[in-house]
Amino acid sequence: MTTQHDRTPEQQEAMDDLIREVKELRPLPAIALRLIAMAEDRRFSAQDLAATIRTDQALTLRILRLANSPAFGLPRRITSLREAIVLLGFREVRSLALGACVVDASVRDRIAGAMLDYEVFWVNSLVVAYFSQVLADAEGLDRDEGFTAGVVHNVGRLALAQHRPDWLRDAVMLARAEGFAVHDAQVHQLGFTDAELGAAVARTWSFPPTLVEAVERHAWPLSQLGKARDLDGIVARARRFARAHRVTDGVDVVGHTLSPDRDWMLPATAEALRRLGGVPGVLQRARAFLVEADAA
Repeated sequence: MTTQHDRTPEQQEAMDDLIREVKELRPLPAIALRLIAMAEDRRFSAQDLAATIRTDQALTLRILRLANSPAFGLPRRITSLREAIVLLGFREVRSLALGACVVDASVRDRIAGAMLDYEVFWVNSLVVAYFSQVLADAEGLDRDEGFTAGVVHNVGRLALAQHRPDWLRDAVMLARAEGFAVHDAQVHQLGFTDAELGAAVARTWSFPPTLVEAVERHAWPLSQLGKARDLDGIVARARRFARAHRVTDGVDVVGHTLSPDRDWMLPATAEALRRLGGVPGVLQRARAFLVEADAA
C-alpha cells in the first residue's frame, strides 16, 4: 500500500486539499457521527438514542417504516421510537438509525459522474455491515462496532465520488482497461487510494483508531492483516463473503467467483447469520434501506 512518503509533493497537496474539503462538506451527516459515538461510549442510554433520533423528524419516520417492513418480520405494528427500542432493542434501533441516515438519495446525481451506482454502492455497504455484525456476534465481540465499521468502510470512495468524480471515474476506466484493481489505478494516478482518503477523513472526525484502521484496510488481503478477529479483519472477511455472493460496490468488479471462507460454516457464525434470515435476509434488509431513502 502507498504511504505519504510515496507521494509527490503535488499529490500530497491535492490529497490535503481534498481532506479539508470533505471535512467541511461531510459525506456523513452530523447525526451519524453521534450514533457512531454511541457504539464506543457505553454511557449512552435508550433515552439518549431516542432523543438523538427525534432531532430529525424525517429520520424518525424512516426508522419506523423500516421497523415495520417485512424485512424485520415483527408480529405487530410499531408506532413510536420507544416501542421500537423496547421490541427491537437499543442495538438494533441504533443500527437502523445509522443505516437510515447515511443512505442519502440526494447524492445520487452527484456520484453518477464518478461511475458509482448509488443503489449498488449502498447495498454493498449495508450487506458488509450486517456480515461484519454477524462475525462480531459469533466471536463474542461488539456487534455494534462491527455494523458501524461495515457501513462506513467505503466512506472514502463515497467522498471521492462526491468531491472529485472525475478522479474516481478516470481510475475506474484505467483499472478496467488494464485489468487491475481500482486502488492500484488510484495509486498510479493520484498517489493515494480512496481507502486512505477515508481513513484520513475519519481521523479528522475523531473516529476511534480501530474504526480508522477498518476503513483504511478493508481491501487488504487477509494475509496482510494482523488478526482476523480484529475489527479490520472482520470487515475484510465480511467484504470477502459479500464478494463471494457477487455483492460489490459496482466499482471493483468480481472477475471470478470466490469461495466463501470456511469460518462461515462454523456453528456460531452460521447461527448468527441464520438469525438475520441468512444471506437472503441480509440482502432484503439492505434493500429496505434503499426503499426508505427513496421514500424520504
